[in-house]
Formats: sequence, structure tokens, C-alpha cells
Amino acid sequence: MATFVKEQHVINGCKVMVQRGGHGEPLLYLHGAGVVSTVMPFMEQLARSFDVIVPQHPGYGESDMPTWLGSMRDMALYYHEFMGHFGLTGVHLVGTSIGGWIAATVAYVNPTPLKTLTLVCAGGLSNPDIPRPSAMPRTQAETMRMVLYDQALAEQMIARLPANADDNPINKKNRATSQILAGESRHDPDMPKWLHRIRVPVHIVWGMQDKFTPVGYAQEFKKHLPAAKVTLIDKCGHLPYTEHPKHYAEAITNFCVGPRLAA
Repeated sequence: MATFVKEQHVINGCKVMVQRGGHGEPLLYLHGAGVVSTVMPFMEQLARSFDVIVPQHPGYGESDMPTWLGSMRDMALYYHEFMGHFGLTGVHLVGTSIGGWIAATVAYVNPTPLKTLTLVCAGGLSNPDIPRPSAMPRTQAETMRMVLYDQALAEQMIARLPANADDNPINKKNRATSQILAGESRHDPDMPKWLHRIRVPVHIVWGMQDKFTPVGYAQEFKKHLPAAKVTLIDKCGHLPYTEHPKHYAEAITNFCVGPRLAA
């Protein structure tokens, strides 16, 4: 089992918390609106094959909220500075939910540091024929029931929430930053114009029962990235790393170390 080290770094004047563990080619993992603040089973499995780097985004969790953060493009450019700070090249970039939106933006702004791109239940695109739930505020419990297919698991996780979960300052901070990045529209109107700039192998991973960002958006990304591989996970909602961590990590690993990439 890999040992993960958690430490703070200052990049572009912003203090960010980073977990890192494992050995191999670098795999930069961009979390969704829920911060990855502990070592999770999927991370341990990925660390068997990769140098796994899991930052808490600026404006989320234990990281600072920088004054310069005002858009998704700001966050994407920040992650190019992040990769430069750590001297990362040949990066396997993986992003889930809003982290997938960040990852796609990182890749179309400049794919040069990347070796592969994996988008998991990613945001950023919009299609009126694939309706999404409204952006109305939800309690932590309501959100958990929406993003998980397994409702028994959702109730178990709800039971472990602290009594003040909805008023927790970190949760409020995360929601506020997500609002800055996603806005009211919850999509990037420029993304369809520029996804063709991504010239690395792309893997699209989706939960088939995702209610938050419906599985139709997997094909919406595929439409703009026709060479992409698509992996659909059955009996799975918006959080495949929670509901199917072993299958999830295996799918990512198999894609990133596939024969066509090892040549």
C-alpha cells in the first residue's frame, strides 16, 4: 500500500493542499465539488501504477481562495502553473464532475504537458435535449441521494454527516467557488469550439444512472472528441469512485497504460 504525503505548496501566491503517493508516471487527479481530503481506496489502487497527485483546488477545502480566481479559464491556467511548479510532463490528467470540466479546459488551452486525459461525469457542455437537474441549493443529504445510485449507501453516508454539515464553513466555501467557476449557465459555451485542440488520447468515464450530469453527456463529449474511448459503469451514479472504486481505478489504469500508449 502506497504512503501518501499531505503537504501545502504555494503556487502563484496561493497556498494549496496536495496529497501525493505512489510511483510511476504522474497522474494528476482533479476532484469535483466535494474535496478529496483523505486517502481514498481508488487513490491507493491508482498509486500501484502511478505517482498520484491530488490537490485541493484553489478556493476549495484547505486551500486558499485567491483574489485572481474569477473563471474556469483562470483555474485551467493555474493548473498549467501547478504542473510547471512540480516539473510534471507526460501527465495523465483525470478530472471528475467540475474537475472534469477543469481538466477539459486545461487540455484544450494547452495539451502539451499531457499524455492522456480522462473525463469522469464531467461538466462543461450543454444540450437542451439532455436535461440536467436545476441548480437550486440542496442540503448535503439531498445532494447525496441525487449523486448516488445506491440509496442504501447514500443513507449510510448521510448518517455519518455531522449535524452542522450544511453550515460547515468549508462546504459553504466549496459551493461559493463552484458558483464562481460554473456560473448560472453551468456550461462553457466556448468548449465545443475548442475541444478539437485536445491531441492526446481521451477516456470518457460515466455512471449509467448519473442523475446530476446524465449519461447522454458522455456521447456529447464523444461527439466533439470522436477518437475518445467511452467506459460506462452500470448501477452507478455521479460518483463512480465511491460506488465502484475498484472498477473505476482499473478502468483508468488500463487506459493509461494501454499498449498503444506504452509503445
